[in-house]
Amino acid sequence: MALLNNEKYSLFYRRIGLMYQRPEIKASLEVILSVFTVAILIFAAVRPTLANVASLQKKIEDLNSVNKKSDNKIAQVFAAQTDIDKFRDKLRLYDDAVPHGFSYHDMAGRIELIAKRRGLAVQTITLPGVKLFGEGKGAGDWVQKITVKNQNKIVQAEVSFVVNGNPNEVKGFLTEIENLDRLIFLNSVALSAEPGETKGISIIKATGQVYFYFYAES
Repeated sequence: MALLNNEKYSLFYRRIGLMYQRPEIKASLEVILSVFTVAILIFAAVRPTLANVASLQKKIEDLNSVNKKSDNKIAQVFAAQTDIDKFRDKLRLYDDAVPHGFSYHDMAGRIELIAKRRGLAVQTITLPGVKLFGEGKGAGDWVQKITVKNQNKIVQAEVSFVVNGNPNEVKGFLTEIENLDRLIFLNSVALSAEPGETKGISIIKATGQVYFYFYAES
C-alpha cells in the first residue's frame, strides 16, 4: 500500500513538473510569484518607508511654519528698530507721558498743585492701592482696588477728585488737567452749583475721574 502511494505521489510530482515546463504555465506562475513578492515588499519595506516619508514631510512643514514665523519676528524687529531710529529724539516725550514706576505724588501732587494755583479748594482725592509685598492676587473686595499691570506692563491708575471754587477757575483747572504733559484720560466730570457768600451762583463743585498711566518694568 505504501509502495502504491509513493508511486502515486511520484507520478503526481512528475506531472506537475511537466506542466511547469509549459511556457504559459511557467509565465503565469512567475507573474503570480512576482505579484506576491511585490505585495510582501510593500507591506514589509515600502509601507514603513512611506510612513517615514510622511513623518518627515510633516516635520518639514512644521519647520517651514517656524521659519515663516521667525522671518515675521525678524521683520518686526527691524521695523521697530527703524521706528526707534526715526523717533529717537521724541522718546523722552513718551517717558514723560508714561513714567517708570508707580507714584502717588505724581498723581495727587499734580491735581493739588493745579487746584492751588487756581485758588480752588480740594475736598477729596481718592487714589488706588498698590501691593507692597507678597505674590498672588489676594482675596476680598479690596483686591479690586489694587493697581495691576497689563500684558504690556502698563499700570492704569484710577483717581477721583472733588474741587470747588470760582466757576472760571474750575474751568481752567479742568483744561489744565486735560492738557497735562502726562498721558491721562479724563473719564468723567460732574459740575454742581453751591451757594456762595453773596447772592447768585459763585461756587462750582467739580467731581471728576481721571486715569493715569505708569510703566511697571518689574
